[in-house]
Amino acid sequence: LNPTPDSPTRPFASRMGAESSKVPLASSFARLETEDISATDKTFWNTILSASPDLYASVGAERIRLALKDKPRNVAILARKAVQNLVKAHQKEGPLPSNEQVAVLASAALLSRLLPVLYEKEAEHKFVETVFWEGKMPAGAAGEADSEIKPAAQGEGAGAGAGEEEMLEGKELAGPLVEAGLGLLFKEGLTVTAAEMSAGWGGGIARAAATPAQRQYDGQRAAILRLLLTAGSETLFVTPDDYKRSPNRWLAAFTARGPEQADAVLHSLAAVVFSYDPVGMGIPYSSSVVGDSREAVVDLAVQLLIVLLDYQLPSHHGGRSGGGAGGVEAAVATERVLDTVAVAAKAADTGNCFRDALRRLAAEDAFEAVFQGLCRLLNNPCEANNTLLPSSMKQISCFQELLILLWKLIDENKEFLGYILRVGDVNELVVPMLYFMYEGRKDPSKIGLIHICTFILLLLSGERNFCVNLNAAYSKKLPVELPPFTGNHADLLYIVVHKLITDGPGKLDTLYDIFLTTMSNVSPYIKTFCMPAALRATNLFEAFATRKRLLNNPHYPRYMVFLLEVFNNVIQYQYEGNPHFIYQILRRKKVFAELKEMAEAPHPEDAHAPAEADKHKGAASEEGAGA
Repeated sequence: LNPTPDSPTRPFASRMGAESSKVPLASSFARLETEDISATDKTFWNTILSASPDLYASVGAERIRLALKDKPRNVAILARKAVQNLVKAHQKEGPLPSNEQVAVLASAALLSRLLPVLYEKEAEHKFVETVFWEGKMPAGAAGEADSEIKPAAQGEGAGAGAGEEEMLEGKELAGPLVEAGLGLLFKEGLTVTAAEMSAGWGGGIARAAATPAQRQYDGQRAAILRLLLTAGSETLFVTPDDYKRSPNRWLAAFTARGPEQADAVLHSLAAVVFSYDPVGMGIPYSSSVVGDSREAVVDLAVQLLIVLLDYQLPSHHGGRSGGGAGGVEAAVATERVLDTVAVAAKAADTGNCFRDALRRLAAEDAFEAVFQGLCRLLNNPCEANNTLLPSSMKQISCFQELLILLWKLIDENKEFLGYILRVGDVNELVVPMLYFMYEGRKDPSKIGLIHICTFILLLLSGERNFCVNLNAAYSKKLPVELPPFTGNHADLLYIVVHKLITDGPGKLDTLYDIFLTTMSNVSPYIKTFCMPAALRATNLFEAFATRKRLLNNPHYPRYMVFLLEVFNNVIQYQYEGNPHFIYQILRRKKVFAELKEMAEAPHPEDAHAPAEADKHKGAASEEGAGA
């Protein structure tokens, strides 16, 4: 989690003021580590909770760890004071005055810095469990007696302190924090205008895409979104075994909202994401001169959307293999992926209010805004790397999150899938996905990116309209070293898949099954393949059909069957328009003859094949004979 968004360049005086305000904040945290601070010491708590939100990111994690180890009660009081500020602001009627806005943003920034450190060793100290979920105060540090928090000694301070002290015991913080955090996304004067109180951010998904962006609340929105995302990130700090045993209670609280609130949050986050235009007027190098406050909000909003949509209650896992394609195992089988997306009729209640809200989305103007936004944002990286002036166009960094969000959209909302296949130019999504796959093969850290693109293409390839749309002529120029060809988008698909199989990292071999399934799915609908695409498809067949590979690798017979299906589909359905493909098939006459010979009379040298090859020889021979 990035605690500090990119912000516009500030005047020198403002930076000087920020530097000077670090001093009281640092001294306050120093006292937090070493002294027992009374809950009624208003001066101390007001100082530590009134700094500039940007400064809390400078508080070192080690300093928080020391305070948690030596003075856990101080940390608990600090967390409770911060949550109280958020709850009071949420419950207050009307706009917040400026001093209360500062307190809210400071409290949100402080909790965003505090929670990740608390999550780190939660299994040992149980601080979050005790303070946030049970509403209790932690015991004192090891080796010291539990000290009582003493009220102020006199007068007005004592009376006010006693009232606050009563709030320190017996009330959990997690529920109020979730409620206040979601509520503050729609607080007039803090994160929305009066008009947006009812319509959502930007007036809704469709309207936000059609009107100029209002950015006066970007900083406040980013602070609240960062807090919500941080609170829901506890899963990152647990082991896989612990994750399977116990669900994320923060996300369970987030996803238990009412339909009206869920719709408002989903539509607002979608509006800010899909209305974002990183290029603007297209002036070269403008992003290097003018800061973009909206980018941080978009990054946080798309991440929060994924987290909220991905969560499933344990009782709803049932037959689904988890909603998130980004977390699908590398060795997933094609059937398993297809099982995930094949069910057209979804359950009415998923147990997640945001997934239910996504399924309720049905307005075509909203679909249009979402689709246009996806096309604009996903095409941005390849356009930014394909300019005449180097680095002259702003490039977004959240394209992988956008792809996961696209998977969620087409998996959960079949009406949206039908819309983009019926009305939209789906090739505007195909080209950037193929670009990400082609470029991602060079970087081991991009394996997950290739996985999500592969799963999306597999899902789409099962739709007739998608396959027909691939016949559209391909005219773009990608900033990659593709072989020169004149053809359609299916040609581009075949060329990229061939490159991934022949020149990709070894970890991609678990995806070969899906690559070839996608090629097979689209093949009956492609009127004409160009020569480079046909050559690469038949080269793959020749590579998989060698005797040694068929006997030593149990997966190769299956790969060969997929390619035979491609050949049969081309010959049966698109014979007249594919002379290049027919020619390349005829050139492989010797390969077919060798396969026939293997099926009818296995070669004597097969007896010396490895034991694993003997184990699978019967299956390979049967598949070869059937083909």
